[in-house]
Amino acid sequence: MPELFKEGILNMSTTPLLPSAGAQPWGEFFLNRVAVVLTVVLILIEIADLLRVFPQLWRCISRWKGNIEVEHSVSVARTRNTVALPSVLTIAMLSDYFRLINPGFGAVVAPSWHLLFTFGIIMLALLLRWLFYLCTPLRSKTSEYASTLRNVIFNYLILLSVLMLASALLLMALKVPSAVVRGVLLVESALVFLLHLRRTSQILSSRYGSLATILYLCALEILPVGILIFGCTI
Repeated sequence: MPELFKEGILNMSTTPLLPSAGAQPWGEFFLNRVAVVLTVVLILIEIADLLRVFPQLWRCISRWKGNIEVEHSVSVARTRNTVALPSVLTIAMLSDYFRLINPGFGAVVAPSWHLLFTFGIIMLALLLRWLFYLCTPLRSKTSEYASTLRNVIFNYLILLSVLMLASALLLMALKVPSAVVRGVLLVESALVFLLHLRRTSQILSSRYGSLATILYLCALEILPVGILIFGCTI
């Protein structure tokens, strides 16, 4: 029996196999590291402003007039605007890490640049929303009502970023599988978006009729996100 194995040939590689580029951890890419450091620095810089404006943003959850109150105060609105930047960066990083935004055509993007790709998609949706507003009477820069409708999205993006970051850190600390964390973050994003739509519709209906409210809501809020979702299914 041992004689049967004397003429065997080993076909395995004589050099160790390197890990594939696709298997490289997210945190190993230089751009991702820079983005994390930049976001942490911005959060530390803006943490005092976030704590100062958070009570006003919290009222936007239960009352649609809370959004008008935020816009009515110049100092609160200005603080909200500065806090929005690290909030959007936080959402972009979590969306990229857990692949919340992962369209098929994104496969052509190198993994080392995928975070920039994800951030670009989010900014594109915000840009489309802004362009749609410019095509309506709500483009006015002097009307507090128009400013409230244009900027209301940032109130809920800030709230969403806090919720997503807290949830992700807690679930990761508990060793919850990434697929479960991804599902939780998707549900949170959907719920906050629905809340945003509800409050925006209430702001619109305070001045417009039902038909105009529905048309404005579909064109200015649902359409940009619908384009984003459709793009992510390609």
